[in-house]
Amino acid sequence: MTHLTAIGSGKGGTGKTLIAVSLAHALAHQGERVLLCDADLGLSNAGVHLGVSDTGDLAGLLAGRKTLKDATARVACGPRDGFDILAAPSGSGALADASEAIIDRLLAALEGAPYDRVLIDLGAGVDETVMRIAGHADDILLVVTPDPASLTDAYAFAKLLLRRTTTRVPYLLVNMALNATEGRRTAEALIASARAFLRATPEYLGYVPCDSRVPDAVRRQTPLLAAYPQTPAAVAIEAIALKLHGAPARPLATAGLR
Repeated sequence: MTHLTAIGSGKGGTGKTLIAVSLAHALAHQGERVLLCDADLGLSNAGVHLGVSDTGDLAGLLAGRKTLKDATARVACGPRDGFDILAAPSGSGALADASEAIIDRLLAALEGAPYDRVLIDLGAGVDETVMRIAGHADDILLVVTPDPASLTDAYAFAKLLLRRTTTRVPYLLVNMALNATEGRRTAEALIASARAFLRATPEYLGYVPCDSRVPDAVRRQTPLLAAYPQTPAAVAIEAIALKLHGAPARPLATAGLR
């Protein structure tokens, strides 16, 4: 069965898309058949991070002009196993303000996709489209940074997810932390708030350190794990991918919100 993993953030600027692209690369390296779906339907930019012009034809799939197989494109990752991508053209805004019916069509296509895992790069924020897709995923990876605004918005994401699903708790990944101590402290601040007010305990998967090689890879439009596989951020993402690869069933919350 296809496993849907949604990757979200309460706000923009957390590095969510780079994490999604890098996890697709890392999980493919673990032997998973991976599809990366850029579900930021207004401003798709996964293709920019990858440096590829062919990102598939998400609009064609949703319009019924193409099958899922014909709508995806292959991303080669050098000597490593590659993965498939499904997105709208970068920066086109072609699918902004997608209707509920279109979102349901997308979810139906992804749930029946012939892959081990579909990584869904959600749009930033907590609008209806984002939360609708997140609510259908098998698990949700919430990307946060040590920025207090990121923590506040991530809490809002977790609260709305629980309100929609009643039991679904996201995993936490802290990006752009100075070190392991800051990563753990950031995660524990959000976990403490969720435990106190949402009666839920998100699981901390790990942190990705600040790394000068990351913006360099983005500028070069080359996947981080291909450009700098031994840099600290790439090593951290590989470790998080290993955890996801062997992850048990998603964590659940006790009922009740405050």
